[in-house]
Amino acid sequence: MGLQIRAATIDDAPELVVYATRLFSEGLPGIFERPAPTLEDERRFITPYLDSANSVLFVARLDGEVVGLLDFRGEALSEQAHCGVFGVSVERRHRGGGIGTALIETLLTWAPAHGIRRIEVLAWASNPRALALYERLGFEREGCLREAVIRYGEPIDVVVLARLLVA
Repeated sequence: MGLQIRAATIDDAPELVVYATRLFSEGLPGIFERPAPTLEDERRFITPYLDSANSVLFVARLDGEVVGLLDFRGEALSEQAHCGVFGVSVERRHRGGGIGTALIETLLTWAPAHGIRRIEVLAWASNPRALALYERLGFEREGCLREAVIRYGEPIDVVVLARLLVA
């Protein structure tokens, strides 16, 4: 069947509950700790992406199973509507297999047609694999939010990266 990436729908909520529950339990750098979502939580998470022209939620499926997710939230104010920030995650057993790259490349293709010229991502400094991925895909470091996160009592810097798209 192969890898398929498409925009999420509200019908994806049950599978995304399962995906998020597994992901949140890992304690990964860059994924904030939170309880497993309910079906209603997941529907509330998906809905804003369906109602916005400059936001999208992409689901990656492999052999019929959700194995990755990318959320991109465009800015609401007209002066910033060309900008937005994304987050990406891949199921543990499929990391390093190109799914994260494929999700980001899908976003880079989708963005210009939706008025997006600037894409941002925030990466915890404690997550060198994520930083390397973003930089490999053309994102440049623009700054550092010093001690922006505290996990297990330890402060962690958050690196701000962005990529400008050709209009």
